[in-house]
Amino acid sequence: MSRRPARTRPTRAQTRAQTRERILDGALEAFAERGFHGATQEDICERVGLSRGAYNSSFRSKDELFFALYDRVIERLQSRLEEATASALSMPGSTADNFLKAFIASYPFDRDWYLLQAEFGLYALRHPAMASHYAERQGRILVIIEGALADILREDSRIVARDLPRIARLILAVHEGSMFQGLLEPHEVTSGELLDFLVDLMLAGAATSVD
Repeated sequence: MSRRPARTRPTRAQTRAQTRERILDGALEAFAERGFHGATQEDICERVGLSRGAYNSSFRSKDELFFALYDRVIERLQSRLEEATASALSMPGSTADNFLKAFIASYPFDRDWYLLQAEFGLYALRHPAMASHYAERQGRILVIIEGALADILREDSRIVARDLPRIARLILAVHEGSMFQGLLEPHEVTSGELLDFLVDLMLAGAATSVD
């Protein structure tokens, strides 16, 4: 068992943002290991070597902590989609194919985040107040995906963007479902495989409709 860092109060040189990042990293680890409800404030503080005072000055509840983690995931997703779009537009060949390959290559599967998201998603469905906040984050993700799709589809004549919101939801559903299948059947489903297959089906269907 690895030795935990000694608990210390943040120094003046440590900014509030840095302290929040440390707490988020420790929380993600604790939630994945012990579950959202099983992980305690004390456990999170011990993992990152911070006092309860430092924790309480950054987050008032575990719900708030989860949504801060979700916001960080959204920011990283947007950055990766922007990078994948730029890469796809600069390369020869199918823009849609290039985009998917670039995105999968830059977006490794995060087991800890998936476990937490799946558990909290069920919790949110049972609590309407939490469900509204969860849905708002999902909506932000869908808008980001739609924007990336719009940029890509303008450059790929094989696909007609008839219903970007529904396509974005389908992609998100397949992506999240494939993460579950990858954990359940690690030797049968590789990272990004089902999303890649979905795009192949979409492209094949588009080509058939054009013919």
